[in-house]
Amino acid sequence: MEKNETTYTYIWLLHQLMFAMKGKTPTSIITDGAMAIRNAVRDVFPEVRHRLCAWHLIRIATSNVGKPSFTSKFRKIMLGDYEIPVFKRKWVQLIKEFGLEDKPWVINMYKEKHMWATAYIRGNFFAGFRTTSRCEGLHSVMARYVGSRYDLTSFVEHFQRCVAHLRFKEFNADYESTRGVPVMQTCIELLERYAAELYTHEIFLFFRPFLSRVGPMRVLNIENNDDCIKYIMCKHGRPDFMWTVDFRQEEMIFMCTCLRMESFGIPCEHIVKVLVDRDICEIPQSLVLDRWTKKVKSTLNDPSGFTRDAVVISRQSALIEFSK
Repeated sequence: MEKNETTYTYIWLLHQLMFAMKGKTPTSIITDGAMAIRNAVRDVFPEVRHRLCAWHLIRIATSNVGKPSFTSKFRKIMLGDYEIPVFKRKWVQLIKEFGLEDKPWVINMYKEKHMWATAYIRGNFFAGFRTTSRCEGLHSVMARYVGSRYDLTSFVEHFQRCVAHLRFKEFNADYESTRGVPVMQTCIELLERYAAELYTHEIFLFFRPFLSRVGPMRVLNIENNDDCIKYIMCKHGRPDFMWTVDFRQEEMIFMCTCLRMESFGIPCEHIVKVLVDRDICEIPQSLVLDRWTKKVKSTLNDPSGFTRDAVVISRQSALIEFSK
């Protein structure tokens, strides 16, 4: 079957996505950088943060420069959690080292740095994704069930089998999250235990290392202002790396200059250090992203008051009638 990957086709597809989501636009988008879909995203979702897939960029860097050492250093600069001035300095050093100042691909990549460099993307929510691997994985699963030569009836039948498989995997993941309690491994046991009960199993395992990193954190200074307490801290033995956490006690709001909470939806070790310093034994609601919690599905209700199951059933019935 011939592929149809024009800008017009992608614009139609994105409009259908927005229709299916009742007009709600995505927070962020990751693509492989193809101009057709980039133009479509710019047209349909002009305000959405658009990121280029890190895996595709590494492949392109390899084919354009052809030096493994450059690819390795380019990857480090792309994914490194640097401040913007540090990123600019490292980029200039890299380009000079390999004599690539006049290479068109290098010049163009620097112009588009806001679409791929962590230094510029930091603070925008991408849920930890830097590549289109999740999409490619879904394509792989679909390919096991659906063939390009199927007629419409066969396609729907096999697509339903694929959906049933994905729902079964989701059910298993939900079961694993509710079964048992992980063994506590950090010295901040109360916060760790609270996180184990709050987060899904996968997110808890992602969050636990942040608890372990609290130990080497040193509070250099605490500034008390009228409406905000400012914590200035660094890592033990690394006074040149400093972070500032603003804590508004009345609203229990925390903001860190590392912006990891905004990027991942998980409190960073700097914020956790403030929680420990103030003897707070639970993760405040302002730091909890509902999508990462075990109870999020039970709280999903339609504005009309119907439960999630009732909404799903009604949508399926409507779809059946529409298909007829």
